[in-house]
Amino acid sequence: MKSISIYTITREQTIDSVQKLERQLSGREYFLKIRDWELESMKALVKKLGEYMPDVYTLCFFYSFQIPRLGKEFDLLQIKEEQIVNIELKSGVVSDEAIRKQLIQNRYYLSVLGKPIQSYTYISSQDRLVKLTNHDHIIETDWEHLCIALKKESPDYHGDVEDLFQAELYLISPLTEPARFLGKEYFLTSQQRDIERQILKKIRAEHTGYFWFSGLPGTGKSLLLYDIAMKLSVRQRVCMIHCGEAGRAWKVLHERLQRIDFWADSQVDETADLTSYSAILIDETHLLSTDKLDILLNAVHDQRPVILSSDSENMISPEEMDNAVVKELENLPGIQKFHLTDRIRTNAELSSFIQNIMHLPEKRSPRCYPHIEAVCANDETEAENLLQDYIRRGYTYQNKAETSESVNSMALRDTERLVVLLDERYYYDEAGYLRTSDHKSGKMSDVRILFHQLNRAKENLALIIKNNAAVYEKILDLLQMYPKTIRTKKK
Repeated sequence: MKSISIYTITREQTIDSVQKLERQLSGREYFLKIRDWELESMKALVKKLGEYMPDVYTLCFFYSFQIPRLGKEFDLLQIKEEQIVNIELKSGVVSDEAIRKQLIQNRYYLSVLGKPIQSYTYISSQDRLVKLTNHDHIIETDWEHLCIALKKESPDYHGDVEDLFQAELYLISPLTEPARFLGKEYFLTSQQRDIERQILKKIRAEHTGYFWFSGLPGTGKSLLLYDIAMKLSVRQRVCMIHCGEAGRAWKVLHERLQRIDFWADSQVDETADLTSYSAILIDETHLLSTDKLDILLNAVHDQRPVILSSDSENMISPEEMDNAVVKELENLPGIQKFHLTDRIRTNAELSSFIQNIMHLPEKRSPRCYPHIEAVCANDETEAENLLQDYIRRGYTYQNKAETSESVNSMALRDTERLVVLLDERYYYDEAGYLRTSDHKSGKMSDVRILFHQLNRAKENLALIIKNNAAVYEKILDLLQMYPKTIRTKKK
């Protein structure tokens, strides 16, 4: 999306024409629904600016920009090489505290660009212009001050604004980045905030209940669970249970958060006493055994809230899964279920591909996959040669034994480039699910382990498919561009 002249779109014309013009100028992929009050506020802003700078028509802003996958929106952004000016538009009366909170949040999201930020709000109904100070106060300011900022001698950024913002920078992990979490250097997405609001409202009213949110890896489940734990622990102690967490990566948090007690699921047995806690929170519930779940539920006795998070694994074959825990959760009385869909940590290209190789789509996806490679190896020697070449190119490889141990201990970490080996044991069944020929019940299947391993890739993914022509051809077919975009060169 490109920056546009707000002078141009505030000239007298129909709202339909404004929307068409905005799309033409910004290069937006869709028509932006511009509300009347927004347009009137922007007209008032342009008129006021014109009183102090005759060349107001030269000002370019990114208008109504939303950070992809985060739901965070800015009204007007002027991005220069040496600074950023953010102007929020309001038509009606708004409290200074609400203005302050919005501008502070905006400044946090903009800070990733590493430039000085000036933050303003214009309330058109009051003809009022305010500014956020460096000490986080809201003060009245004058138009000359704003015009000086806007006319600063520095080149404007004329590229695509979406290229500047990487949504994954805003999703932190409390376990791997405890300092940022403790310093509250994060904000929840709009979807996370809505789920949290519903859960806390019910808990504060009834002081009990079952709550369960799930989602694909990278949707911010652990961050949401920890944020809820922080809010619930303001006055009372809560217990956070980690499933499969052998490495005790939460030691730093345990030492700093005095009202949150951290347990590994290995500590849960018949002697477990949870009566002193006002709430029980369980992370990575999909790794919890049914025996442990039964012990926890019996210890709670419906007398305190239980909040659970788990990975969504719907695209894995039911035969490769142990769904006993999921079925038991679904049958809990009055349980409220939520599904996180805003995928942040893993980019959309990799996310689409991973879901498609786990369960082949009925129709070919229109998406292309420029950051994914699939190559074949006919024997062990070829596989080793290809693997060493990918490692040389900066790809990370983890063998089967290391991967299985890492998944069970949740020690897998995100990596920019990942290479994975699929051997002859893999196949697609009649329903299009990826399977393995040696799966045994009672242990985590290789397909399930593979799914969690693939979701650790952030930018590039490579598959080496050894001695398995059938799977190689299926995956190679997935990587082809949508038929309508392919052009065959005539001889």
